[in-house]
Amino acid sequence: MQGISETLPSIREDLQLLDSAPAEDGSKSWILYDPLQNKYFTIGLDAFKLISLWEAGCEIKDFIKKINKKEYFIDEEGLLVFLDFISNNKLIKASKENKSKEFFEQEEKSKLGFFKWLLHNYLFIRVPLLKPNRWLEDNLFIANIFYSKLWISFVFILGFIGVVLSLRNWEEYTNTFSYMFSVQGAFYYLLSVIFVKSLHELGHAFTAKKYGANVPAMGVAFLVLFPVLYTDTTDSWRIKSKEKRLRIVMAGMKVEIYLALIATFLWSFLPDGVLKSIAFVIATTSWISSLLINISPFLRFDGYYALSDWTDTKNLQPRSFAMARWFIRRNILGSNDEVPEFLPSYKQNFFIVYAIATWIYRFFLFLGIAFLVYYFTFKVLGIFLFIIEIVWFILLPIYKELKIWFEKLPTVRLNRRNISSLLVLCALIALFVTPLSNNIQMPAVLEAKEYMQVHAPYKAKIKEINIINGQYVKKGDVLLRLESLENDFLINKFEKEIQSLNLELQRVAASKENLDKSIILEEEVLRKQKSKEGLLKIRNSLVLKADFDGIIYKNNTFNKNQWINPKEAIFTLYNPKSIKLTAFCEETDLKYIKINEIGKFILNSADFEPINTQIQSVSNISLPYISFPELTSIYGGSIPVRKDSKDRLISEKAYYKVEARLDNFRKIYKIRKDGILVVEGEPLSIVDKITKKAIALFIRESGF
Repeated sequence: MQGISETLPSIREDLQLLDSAPAEDGSKSWILYDPLQNKYFTIGLDAFKLISLWEAGCEIKDFIKKINKKEYFIDEEGLLVFLDFISNNKLIKASKENKSKEFFEQEEKSKLGFFKWLLHNYLFIRVPLLKPNRWLEDNLFIANIFYSKLWISFVFILGFIGVVLSLRNWEEYTNTFSYMFSVQGAFYYLLSVIFVKSLHELGHAFTAKKYGANVPAMGVAFLVLFPVLYTDTTDSWRIKSKEKRLRIVMAGMKVEIYLALIATFLWSFLPDGVLKSIAFVIATTSWISSLLINISPFLRFDGYYALSDWTDTKNLQPRSFAMARWFIRRNILGSNDEVPEFLPSYKQNFFIVYAIATWIYRFFLFLGIAFLVYYFTFKVLGIFLFIIEIVWFILLPIYKELKIWFEKLPTVRLNRRNISSLLVLCALIALFVTPLSNNIQMPAVLEAKEYMQVHAPYKAKIKEINIINGQYVKKGDVLLRLESLENDFLINKFEKEIQSLNLELQRVAASKENLDKSIILEEEVLRKQKSKEGLLKIRNSLVLKADFDGIIYKNNTFNKNQWINPKEAIFTLYNPKSIKLTAFCEETDLKYIKINEIGKFILNSADFEPINTQIQSVSNISLPYISFPELTSIYGGSIPVRKDSKDRLISEKAYYKVEARLDNFRKIYKIRKDGILVVEGEPLSIVDKITKKAIALFIRESGF
């Protein structure tokens, strides 16, 4: 309580004491407004009575005696806490020169140097651009039109029609998105987003003004150096109605949803071009991205304030964090600290769950931001910002909390809670440091190089079957004879026609007068012979032979004298000696793959049991391209790839080719089957895996 004198200071006359909604426990509460700092302080009955009975210049002990006589009891410690509150928040007059000097020194100490300020604020920097309060008052009568039930009903009707029409033209609707990837499309996207976000903020501003709150500033905020618009609606705290405050918070998202409905309707009627593309952006991407950011209750955006108002909870995050820290210290450290505030059990549980969820969310958010600033800035600045992000926003809060734990250790005795926590901690440490089975899983493809599915070349009937299922055949063996009655009929027809033409040719050949006719007959005979040769080739193709040595798998639904559809395979022939398993190993796992190592191939389909394998070769050079599309991310596989200008699949990571031999495998029904090759690697603990990956990442990124 340093800086508090023995006499009561004067409270500033410019402060405003405003009536407020009841507190969470139903008791009366007020709001103390500081117009100089534009800050609001919620106070309860005790603080209100102290302000009401305040006597500036009175000795502290005399003041306590006076107010105790008026049936209001407070001890010296409680009064000093209140004095500390009004002094630290500069709610008192600096009536003396030394007090002014003290305020000046406090202000100077609170100021941060540029780099320290940037360190604290680069995640979220506000730059006010406009003071719109007067303009909002002058134009509120126009904005009131958009709050009417008639307007809202009209918008929803348009939106319903637009959605129906968009669903009818769904393919055209989704194809509009591809236009956004052009330079012109990106420009119009930017304009659309600025337009939507401006109306979003005006939605907050006009709604605040509608319910009597002032809007002192609007401007641009930089969220991790990314510009977003903002509206200062702090004055809405003076509004007693929780429902009205909630409407102010939700107004921006409502505006975007209304815009999306109108834009969806307009998209169906606008001609192809700029306006149609802008309508598509407003109808889809802009408001979806807004919801993803604004709806989150874990950051201080619309979602957070909506949750605060909906649960009627002021200062949600500070109170939740305090409650969660108390809960963790009590149940893990075993401390007997008093609860920060006495609340119903359901409210306590809500605070604890919310705080822990926020910490988890922020951990991954700050981690993501750390990688974002690293990859999207030049490397030296990226490393610097990455270290700041990790140390300042993740490691430092953990360090501060652990420091408090160590300070409390001398006062903590062993009890059931901390003994249980210690056992759990030991179990977790053991889990992290104990070497565990290290199965290396590699995407793989099983294929036979010599493989064919045999179809009838033409519509025909089975004449003769010379094979059985599973039979081993040699190259050139006759497997199946087919016949085409239509083809045989045509061959016989052409043979008779050729024979007839030859007889006629012999008759006219002796006469010089019939020389021209003889030439015509010879050409006709030649044409018929060529047609017959073509039909004979068809007949020969109906004798199906083996193109290579292999095993037959016959479709048992086909029998002698049965007609065959050319689209349906009659049997499969493959060479078991040509079966090969090709897998792709990540660079980090390559050192664990050894020649002749035993593994198992697990197919993605349920056709076979796992197949025993043995590693035959491992490439020394990573593959730039992946030749098996089914294994890549574009086609649902696990290997991350992208397409180049020639539609080749370029691997995003370093993968090495691994070939394996199959043990006693004699069945395959398709030319390729995809799955996973599992190989037992060197047992590693979780700590080892994390360390190795961290070292590999450091080595990879250490080059400048």
